[in-house]
Amino acid sequence: MLTRLTLCFALFASAANANGYTVGDTFEDPMVLATEVLDRYLAEEEGNPGVEVDVSTDFFGNMTILVAETGFADDSVRGVRNQYVLEPGEDGVWTLIYMHQQQLCYRGVNTVTWQDGLCA
Repeated sequence: MLTRLTLCFALFASAANANGYTVGDTFEDPMVLATEVLDRYLAEEEGNPGVEVDVSTDFFGNMTILVAETGFADDSVRGVRNQYVLEPGEDGVWTLIYMHQQQLCYRGVNTVTWQDGLCA
C-alpha cells in the first residue's frame, strides 16, 4: 500500500539543516523531521523562499520524507533538499535508516536538477 501526502508551503525559511540528525536516531513522531524547518520560519528573509515537504511510505512500511527549501538569497545556491528514510519499529518508534542532502544551483553546468555536488 502506497500512501502519499504532499504538503506545499510558500513560506519564508532559512537553509535546511540535516546536521542535527544522524542515522540511527529514533522518533516517536517522524514528522518532526518535516516540521522542524517550519520552526525556523523567518518573515524577514530575503529572496523568494519556499518550502516543499513530500512524505510517502513504501510497500515495506518505510517512510520517506523529502524537505526542499528553495529561493535562497544566494548567488550560487538556489535550494537544499534533504531526504530522510525511516523504518517503523514494533514499539511504535521510527528509526532513521538513511539521509541524503542535495543542492539546486543558480549557475554552473547543472541549474535544472538537484545534485550531490557543491554549487559553483
